Amino acid sequence: MNIFFRTDSSKKIGLGHVMRCLTLAEELRNDDITIEFITRPHPGNLDDYIISKGFKVRSLSSPSNEIQLQQDLIGYELLLGVNQLIDADETIKVISGDRIDYLIIDHYALDYNWEKKLRPYTVKIMVIDGLANRRHDCDLLLDQNYILDKARYDKLVTSSTLKLLGPKYALLRKDFLINRKKCKNNNEVNRVFVFFGGTDADNLTGISLKALSQSGLRHLFVDVVIGSSNPHRKELKIEIGKNPNAKLYIQVDNIAKLMVRADVALGAGGTTTWERMALGLPSMVVTLAENQINVTRDLDKDGYLKWLGNVDEVDVYTIYNSLLGAVKDPSQLRVQSCRCQSLVKGTGARVVATLLQSD
Repeated sequence: MNIFFRTDSSKKIGLGHVMRCLTLAEELRNDDITIEFITRPHPGNLDDYIISKGFKVRSLSSPSNEIQLQQDLIGYELLLGVNQLIDADETIKVISGDRIDYLIIDHYALDYNWEKKLRPYTVKIMVIDGLANRRHDCDLLLDQNYILDKARYDKLVTSSTLKLLGPKYALLRKDFLINRKKCKNNNEVNRVFVFFGGTDADNLTGISLKALSQSGLRHLFVDVVIGSSNPHRKELKIEIGKNPNAKLYIQVDNIAKLMVRADVALGAGGTTTWERMALGLPSMVVTLAENQINVTRDLDKDGYLKWLGNVDEVDVYTIYNSLLGAVKDPSQLRVQSCRCQSLVKGTGARVVATLLQSD
C-alpha cells in the first residue's frame, strides 16, 4: 500500500500540519505501508525534519517572489505561494507513474478544485481539515477539533464522504499514550508547565514568567519549553536565570514527560490542546489565531480548560490572577483533568490508520 501526504511544511504556519501528518505516517509505517511527502520548499521549511524521521520528500518548485503573482493570490493561497491549480499540476508531475492508494491532504490553501485534478492519480483521497470553510472532493475527512456543530461539513463534502469528527480522532504521538496516567488529584499546585508553541512571536512565554515571578506564585516549580526558532531566547534565558525554580528546555523530544509532571499548564490553542488533554493536564489557554477561538471557547464553556482570552487580550495580570486562583482553590483542576482524559484517549492515530487500511 502506498500513501502520499501533501502538506504545508513552512515553519511559520505548517508545524501543526507536519506534526499530525508525521504522527499518522509513523503509525502507518509500522504496518509496512510505504509513505512519502509532497511539499513546497518555503523559506525555513521543515522538509529536513520530515527526512530525519525517515520519510522521502518530493519537492515542488520554490514559491515565486514575483509581485504580480502574489497580488493574484488571496487568503490561504498566499501561504501556498502559487495558485492551487498550478500546485495541482506540479503535484501530478512529481507523482507521475506511481500507484497511490491514498493521497492525504493537510493544507488550508487546497480545496475541491485541487482535489478534482488529482482524482485520476489516486485510488482515494483523505483531507485533514479544521476550518470547515471550503468544499472538498474526498472519500474521508478528518477534523479532530471539538465540534458542537456536527453538521458543519454536510454541505462541504458529498454524502458518501466518511467524516471523522472530534478529539477521538486526534493525531497524537505515542508518547502521549505511553505517558498517560490516571487523572490528577490536584490537591495542590506545585509545578507549572509553560509552552506557547515553537515560535511564540508574541512572547507569551516571557509574559508568563513575569506573572510567575510575582508574590504568591514564585514558590512554584516551572518547566518552560520553547522552539529553536523562538526569537526571544536570549531574554527568556535571562528571565529564567532569575528564578531558581524555573528550568528552560529548547526543542525537546520528550515534551509528554514534562507535561505529565505538571499540575497545570499555560499554553496556546491548537494541537497542543489535545496533547495536554490526553495526559489529563489542566490548562489555561491563550488563543493565537482566529481558527482557535471557537474550539477553545467551547472547551472552556464545557469545563475542559480555562480560556484566558485571545493573544491581544492577555497580559501579566490576566495570567497571574488565573494561576493564583488555581493555587488557592485547585478543585476545578481536578474536574478538568478527569474530563479531559475522558474526551481525548490518545489513540486517534491508531484508529485512523486502521480505517485507512480497511476502507
